[in-house]
Amino acid sequence: MYLKNITLRGFKSFKNKSQLFFEPGISVIVGPNGSGKSNVADAISWVLGEQSPRSLRGSSMGDVIFKSKNEEMAIAEVSLLFDNSDKSFDTEFREVKFTRRVFSRGGSEYFINSSPCRLLDIQDLTADSGIGRGLHIIINQGQINEIAILKPIERKAIIDEVLGISKHKNRRDKSINKLQKVKNDIERIDDLMEEIKRTMDPLEIEAKKAQRYAEISNLLKSEEISLFIAYLNRLNNEWEDENKSYNKNKDRIKEIDSNISIIEKEKNDFFKENIKSRDEYESWKNKTDLFNSEKNNLENMAALIESKKNMFATLYNMLDLQFAGGTGGTDVPQDPSGLDNEYGGEPFLEKVSEGLKRINGLLAELLKRMKKKFKDEDSTLYIENEIKPISEEIEKLQKIIGIVMKNEGKGEAKGQHKADAVKIDNLKKRMERTESIRNFCNLNRERSEKIQSLLSSLLLISENIKRKLYGQFEKRSKLISENQNKSNEFENRINLLNNSKSNLENAIYKTELRKEQIKERVETITAGIVDNYNVSIDYALKSYKPAVKIRQSEITVRKLKNEIKEYGMVNPNAAIEYGRIKKRYDFLADQRADLIESKKNLEELIKEINDRISDFFFKKFDEINGCFKNYFKILFPLGEGEMQLEKSDGTGDDEIGVDLRVDIGSSKFVPLSLLSGGEKSLISIAFLFSIYSINPSPFYVFDEVDASLDDANINRFLVLVKKFSEKQQIILITHQKRTMEIADTIYGVSMQSNGISKIISERIGKKYAEIN
Repeated sequence: MYLKNITLRGFKSFKNKSQLFFEPGISVIVGPNGSGKSNVADAISWVLGEQSPRSLRGSSMGDVIFKSKNEEMAIAEVSLLFDNSDKSFDTEFREVKFTRRVFSRGGSEYFINSSPCRLLDIQDLTADSGIGRGLHIIINQGQINEIAILKPIERKAIIDEVLGISKHKNRRDKSINKLQKVKNDIERIDDLMEEIKRTMDPLEIEAKKAQRYAEISNLLKSEEISLFIAYLNRLNNEWEDENKSYNKNKDRIKEIDSNISIIEKEKNDFFKENIKSRDEYESWKNKTDLFNSEKNNLENMAALIESKKNMFATLYNMLDLQFAGGTGGTDVPQDPSGLDNEYGGEPFLEKVSEGLKRINGLLAELLKRMKKKFKDEDSTLYIENEIKPISEEIEKLQKIIGIVMKNEGKGEAKGQHKADAVKIDNLKKRMERTESIRNFCNLNRERSEKIQSLLSSLLLISENIKRKLYGQFEKRSKLISENQNKSNEFENRINLLNNSKSNLENAIYKTELRKEQIKERVETITAGIVDNYNVSIDYALKSYKPAVKIRQSEITVRKLKNEIKEYGMVNPNAAIEYGRIKKRYDFLADQRADLIESKKNLEELIKEINDRISDFFFKKFDEINGCFKNYFKILFPLGEGEMQLEKSDGTGDDEIGVDLRVDIGSSKFVPLSLLSGGEKSLISIAFLFSIYSINPSPFYVFDEVDASLDDANINRFLVLVKKFSEKQQIILITHQKRTMEIADTIYGVSMQSNGISKIISERIGKKYAEIN
């Protein structure tokens, strides 16, 4: 932030509108004595809120308005335009313009960016920007000469103002004033409370006597009425207990009915949910039964096949024996009847024919069952192909046996003479047929074994099916069992609740009987209270408590009556008057307590502010002292200077002063009063610049502070100015040529014959001048 522009109109010697444009760096305003150049510094101070006419070198605020012998302005106005790019002012504008206007008729106006405002608004906006009041950003020749000879306590005040400590002291001083006011208020309240207490103490004795009399009277009435209502209250309590029991049982019955409904619903929902489970159980049970039936049929068929296999094996063995006997020789046996009767005659062939017929019938039955059992066409076809050839062979054998038996019947009618010749031939033929039948039996025995093997495989498969089928069936059987247990549980719960409900209904009946008895007794006691004491039962019950012990209550009543006789005359209004005064006294006591608390808080706040001021000052003082030593060395290369804290007679940091111990090169510290005017000015400059280094402002205005300096001292002063101009804007009002040489911008101010100041500006390095 820096000052960009000053606009003056009607302010002191600047009658016409005049403007000064500044840039960061060093700007110098020059002009002869009396030209009005110092009025520029006064204008800046005036806009920033200066209220003292003496500080503006006048006797009243109206002196800032332009006046001459021939004319007089009615208004004075000055505007300061600041660059706010770095947001030093807490506003969104990049440029901020402060304007102050004063009228000859009286009154003044303030503006921020041409908008009307209060001086307080300008001060609040500039307070934290480094250009507020008390920061000593404008220094004139008189001030620079006074700083060196100030008292230590006054010098410390300058440090406080520049560092911003003064505003905290102002806050502390306000708190101190408040504290004193609070102490005064406490003293006044103490006086009032003492005066009230002198009246309140004897009145308190009268009030206590009247209060005790009233208490005894109330106790007497209470005890007498309590004797009558003791039983009544007890009966009322019993009535309440019975009502509670009645309502509780009623509520319990409702709850039980609700629970029964809930359980019934749960039961019905449970049955609905488990219909599917029961259906599945029945389905699996039917499947299991059907499986067992079919498995038994399969086992029966396997047994039948086993039987037929054994029968074929037996036939085979019989035929094998016959075949072996028949091939033992070609001679006719000595006992041919035995062979004919046992193996070759008609009885044997009939037996074989009947056996083959039974086998064929069993095979047909087996095939029929297999077709029903097996839905698989491939398995059925396989079994049918195995059985069909056997049936066909059996039928062929039956036909052959029938032909043989028929031929043998015809041969019996022939003569015996042909018997022997034919017997051998028949024997050979029978042997051939026997061998054919034997081979047939062997073939069917092998086929039976294959069928038996197939059935065995089916039985193995059925066992696997049985394990899975029975697992599912057992699972559902277990679920059905659990569901049945759950159903029984529902029934048990409902039965228990019904039993409880019955018991509660009996209890309610008994309660109603007891309530009728209590009601009759209450009516009798109530009539006694109303008749004897003319007190309604409602009022008595609300206002009095029943006697705990009747005998003890009678003794108490007699005792209270005797005490009332002993009191004599009593002031009945004493308690009311005492209460009124006591209320006033308590109010003052509360006010005093609040003031004591406020006093404590203010004392703590003052101590906190003092501690913060002290800590901040001592911290910054060390930094300022270090800067002072450095700047003093620049201004007095052969000298040495330092700041020292000096304690005055009082206590507290306000009684601490800042003394300057300087040695300008004579190898000894000398009092400041013995130094020349130029030396005092340089010491003051070192003092001010030390403070500026710790709490810098955006710009500084020095009004002829170099007036008393010689060339050598001016050079040293300008070294400091150049160093400060690197970060701060410097405006110098001077008539020293050496000072003009360091300027970035020079403004010349001249006074015309009509008493009006005129400004000429020149920017160094450019060949032009502008006349406003």
